[in-house]
Amino acid sequence: MSTATLDPKARPPQSPPVAVARAAGANIGGRRAPPPPRPSVHDADAARAMVFAVIRRIEGYLDEETAALDKNPSFDLKASNDRKSQGLVDLNQAMRRLRSSDINQDLEQRLQDFRRKLAINLRKIRLHLDAVKEITAMLSDAIQSAESDGTYTRHIGPYRSEF
Repeated sequence: MSTATLDPKARPPQSPPVAVARAAGANIGGRRAPPPPRPSVHDADAARAMVFAVIRRIEGYLDEETAALDKNPSFDLKASNDRKSQGLVDLNQAMRRLRSSDINQDLEQRLQDFRRKLAINLRKIRLHLDAVKEITAMLSDAIQSAESDGTYTRHIGPYRSEF
C-alpha cells in the first residue's frame, strides 16, 4: 500500500469551470480578478477601419429598410430598428477608440455621407408613420360612425332646435 506525500504548498485541483472562470476574470469568492492589460499602442488606421466597417454595416440596414418601406408591407420594422440600434451602439464604441487627431478627410466625408443616408431613411420612416396615422384616423372615424346612432350628437345647422 502506497502513501501519498502531503505537500503543504500543493493546491487542490480545481474543477475546469472554476479555472475557466478565474481565467476570464469572473467574480469568485467575492474577489474579482484584475482585467487583462490593454495594449498601450494606439493604431489610428485600425480605429478608422473599425468605424468604416460599422458604418458600412449600418448603411446596409438603412438601405434594406428604406427599400422595404416602399415595397414590402410585411417588413419587420422592429427587427430592423433593433439592428440599427445595435449598430449605433457599435458605432459609438468604435468612435470612442478614435482620437481627434485620427479623424482625417476620408473619415469626415464618410460620416457626412452616413448622415445623408440617415436623413433619407428618417424621411421615409416619417412618411410611413404619417400614412399609418392617416389610415388609423380613417378607421377610427369609420368605426365611430358605424357604432353611433346619433343619440349623443348635436345637430348643427338649419335643423337645430331653439331650446
